[in-house]
Amino acid sequence: MNFLLQRVVVQDLPADSHENRTRLGMLAGWVSTVMSALMAAGKFWLGMASGSVSMMADATNNLTDMGSSLVIALGFQWSRKPRDEDHPFGHGRIEAVATLVLAIALIIVGAEVAKSGIMRLVNPQPVEAPLWLMVAVGVTVAVKSWMAVFARQLARLTKSQVLEADAWNHTFDIICTLMVVVALVSAKMGWGAVDGWTAIGVAAFILYTGISYAREAIDILLGQKPDTQTVQQIHDAVVAVEGVMSAHEIMVHHYGDVKMVSFHIEVDAKMSLVDAHLISEEAEAAVEKDFHWRALAHLDPVDRSHPFFEELSRVIHEYVEQESGLVEVHDLRAEGESVPFKVSFDLVTDMETSRTDYDGIYRRCLKWLEQKFGDQVNQADIGIEAAVESAPMARKQFDLPNSVK
Repeated sequence: MNFLLQRVVVQDLPADSHENRTRLGMLAGWVSTVMSALMAAGKFWLGMASGSVSMMADATNNLTDMGSSLVIALGFQWSRKPRDEDHPFGHGRIEAVATLVLAIALIIVGAEVAKSGIMRLVNPQPVEAPLWLMVAVGVTVAVKSWMAVFARQLARLTKSQVLEADAWNHTFDIICTLMVVVALVSAKMGWGAVDGWTAIGVAAFILYTGISYAREAIDILLGQKPDTQTVQQIHDAVVAVEGVMSAHEIMVHHYGDVKMVSFHIEVDAKMSLVDAHLISEEAEAAVEKDFHWRALAHLDPVDRSHPFFEELSRVIHEYVEQESGLVEVHDLRAEGESVPFKVSFDLVTDMETSRTDYDGIYRRCLKWLEQKFGDQVNQADIGIEAAVESAPMARKQFDLPNSVK
């Protein structure tokens, strides 16, 4: 195994780099394609010789493995295509497309295998299970075990979701083949119905695997939300930069193994534009250093020197804590040299809050401002957005207190 890896990888690059990732993905795909083709041919012959429908089902499962492994190999090969004018971020998402094709194939085959098992239960047939057949099945289990270990090692090196799925696929194949062994032993003992039930069990494994792969691939293609830990790590890297007051609206954009990060940072409104720009570049560099992803920072100037700012911040944060559905507030501003002041801020909702709920949030927020500030505030500019959202921010301006009913 190590011999193969040393011959394939570029030693000067990390294992999860784009070049090595595609090389190892192609290696896993082609090795699995060849081995699955050999096992499918062998199990078809064994199934014909024994008359076992569960063995034929397992052979069909290996045949789909061959097709899915071929898709994996070609997917990684296609993902190596350089970026072009039509695909400026490369072709990395072809990996998710390959996984979806694999999933559809598994679902179709699973349904056919289940049909074969049901037919065997309806029309029982004798099954031969000589010793040589049991030995041959044992050899296939050993080969599949090696393939599962090999695929899992490559998945860990490359951090590839499709290779991790392929490793689990090989693991399920081992379980399916062991179920066939049970069916063959049962046939020798006169329990022929076990063969049909085993075929249905194998079909269940195939269908479960196919549906799981489909869900994962669709999530990636539709734009999967980054995990909370990753977002927190990005946040910590950004706020550690001197001059950054806070960070929000952190978004991770996936293009296969190519990722981009965008985020907003709050900086002192009184600093020069040049200094603020330098801070944004330092924040981008901090993220790129830790994650090796392209980063893009947006500047939000904040004037905390305004005499009304601290009271405004305290009151708005109290409102966010008591308002169900709100998770954050940012871009607070207070304007005006004397009472009454104009205030503005952006509220962030959780992902379960619908945009149809925004009117209620506006109404309750305005009532809160009137109760806390009275005639100290005469205008409020309030934005509302979800934590991760592609739609434009909702924003309204209100005159207080006459606008509150």
